[in-house]
Amino acid sequence: MKNRNTFYIYLSLLFALVLDATYFNPSFEVIRPPLVLLTLIYWNIALPDKVGVSYSIVMGVLLDLLKGSILGTHSLLFVFISYLCQRFFYQFRVMRLIQQSLILFFIFFLVKEYWLLNSTLFGEMEVQILSNESLFNAFSYAFLCAFAWPLVFYLLRNYRRRWIK
Repeated sequence: MKNRNTFYIYLSLLFALVLDATYFNPSFEVIRPPLVLLTLIYWNIALPDKVGVSYSIVMGVLLDLLKGSILGTHSLLFVFISYLCQRFFYQFRVMRLIQQSLILFFIFFLVKEYWLLNSTLFGEMEVQILSNESLFNAFSYAFLCAFAWPLVFYLLRNYRRRWIK
């Protein structure tokens, strides 16, 4: 039974990874919600004893390989956010969905600024972190992620109730 549950968790993460790896319009790529990270957040809150930091490392390395980014950038970020979810899952779990979305808005705003700082430091792109355009992109990115959270939450909760015991 345990192997079957782990298989279904990996299957949902793999599906999110495939959706994250698909290429969309370049203007939408800047603000597209990271489904792997949203899925990891859900599993870290729903089943903290089954999903941990090791899932975050594996998914981060796979996403780095698929996107061609510097190895470890996604892993570092995923591990940090998974740690926060594991540490505060009791508090986060009892909040209403709108409160969870508000907290995730601030987390994803910092995530976007981290990715901008990372791409600026390693010379991938020339962007000023506090310019109007980058702040607008970060706010719109965080807003879309916070808006996508209830959808991901309800989809994965129904998935968990149906397939994972």
